[in-house]
Amino acid sequence: MEHPLNIYITAHTLISSLGFGMQENIEAIHAYRSGIRMQEAGRISDTPILAGMIDSAELKKRAEQRQITDYTRMEQLFILTIQEVIAQSGVDLREPECALLLSTTKGNVELLSELVCSDESENLHQIPAASPAFLWKMAERIGEFFEANNQVEVISNACISGVSALIVAKRWIESGRYKRVIVAGGDILSHFITSGFLSFRSVSAQRCRPYDIQRDGLSLGEACGAVLLETQGSGSDIILSGGAISNDANHISGPSRTGDGLALAINQAMEEAGVVSENISFINAHGTATVYNDEMESKAIHLAGLSTVPVNSLKPYFGHTLGASGIIETIFCIEQLKENLFYGTLGYETLGVPMPVTVYGTHQPMKMECCIKTASGFGGCNAALVLSRLVSHRKLISFGKALSESANRIAIRPGVVEFNGTTIFSSSETAFAPFIREAYKNLGENNMKFYKMDNLCKLGYVAAGYLLKDVNYQPEEIGIILANASSSLDTDCKHQAIISKEGDKDASPAVFVYTLPNVVLGEICIRHKIKGENTFFVCPHYDSGLLEDYARIVMSKGKLRTCVIGWCELMDGQYQAEFKQLNNRTTIYG
Repeated sequence: MEHPLNIYITAHTLISSLGFGMQENIEAIHAYRSGIRMQEAGRISDTPILAGMIDSAELKKRAEQRQITDYTRMEQLFILTIQEVIAQSGVDLREPECALLLSTTKGNVELLSELVCSDESENLHQIPAASPAFLWKMAERIGEFFEANNQVEVISNACISGVSALIVAKRWIESGRYKRVIVAGGDILSHFITSGFLSFRSVSAQRCRPYDIQRDGLSLGEACGAVLLETQGSGSDIILSGGAISNDANHISGPSRTGDGLALAINQAMEEAGVVSENISFINAHGTATVYNDEMESKAIHLAGLSTVPVNSLKPYFGHTLGASGIIETIFCIEQLKENLFYGTLGYETLGVPMPVTVYGTHQPMKMECCIKTASGFGGCNAALVLSRLVSHRKLISFGKALSESANRIAIRPGVVEFNGTTIFSSSETAFAPFIREAYKNLGENNMKFYKMDNLCKLGYVAAGYLLKDVNYQPEEIGIILANASSSLDTDCKHQAIISKEGDKDASPAVFVYTLPNVVLGEICIRHKIKGENTFFVCPHYDSGLLEDYARIVMSKGKLRTCVIGWCELMDGQYQAEFKQLNNRTTIYG
């Protein structure tokens, strides 16, 4: 067994509705002060709505001071938080051993209101190829600002994006890809976001009350945060000692009714960290205050054997901040560990979940050792990580390059499906809609839900169907890692067209649920009972090496026997899918 390589979080900062920087945010939580306020009609919704909004005047002032007024509001927040982490640490993104990884669900999605026609008889998609509405382009602009040596990568994994990004960064460092990684997570609110959540009737008319018997929905918020991960740290730095990602393989928009997917992620994260329940001081859970999310989490915590561990949700302070939530809530976990102070769940009074969990409405001083941070999101995705005050006792698994061998490949291009380079289906129809129907029927399946999917999901579903037709593994033994350039913009434009034409009230939940690229992973996981790793990258072009290297890192941990990697791109009727199955042939010693 080799000496463990500890991953330290050596710098961090955030901006939220509670304030700019750590001091303002921590002071607000200490004082039980929430940033969730009633927002006037027209700002982010056609009607007044409760939400946690960042002070726009203060952001404008700081952007002018830093001379970043030519950037979007989202980009300004990313730049400000990354600058602060650099100021704290002295790290330089121009160094080849330093990388920047962004987590976000929608990035600059508010730009679509000016780019998408409301008349469906016209061309809906008027998005220039270099528009920062593309997540990869937003990342590129931020990278250019900092003169980053390496391409800035983006994780878009619904509401687990931030936790997923921390896990990805940790694995990159452990494998030797980088020595230091800045992970920044951010999302802002707009009509696009609020109309979608309102269409699901998941937004509470009152400030959210996680785990309480009176809870009736979430409160939305916006935020941006950044942390630095590296192998060198001091005794006061918190260690990211374990992390895991899973899928429920159950439903694309509803939480599992059993909690087994989240429990799997928790158990795997604890195993990697080398900790047991007695080491866990508290759990900072997703805690959205929707009826089924909180119910699921109580079951997952019970299945993981952690029912006696105190649980909190900090969303009553700043709202559900989507792709930023995993980053900023991890930052607050760090502060709790350092302060030996467990933050109370604001507004909590009476437990209202089926399995007993310990929740406090007030702050509790306690001796801290380790904590667990969890997240769950659309597409059935879950993630968990372990943060530790002390040097980790986990075992280090050796990473290498020759950890997997290729099995089968599927390629889909207009009118053609190829299996290992041989055409197995072709059609005179090359337009996506008729072609994908024919290709699906040729599979011999009869899932009527297929016809309700958006086009990106149909493409991925069919590609995976051909690739995995005769594959048989246990759910925990198979994972899937995909990427594309356009994220879910094809469907984003449809959602934007609806609300631009009819108003927020006519937003369709059947459309909005597909405005996340990782939902294609969810549809594939449901069909093929995949409960292992599931991660979605957004990048300007297909980099099979990036995905294969990451899949090898994941498989080297010994949890997966096979992993699907690939490119799943669909935009404006243009489509391409290239999927490859990698088999694990690594022997793990620990």
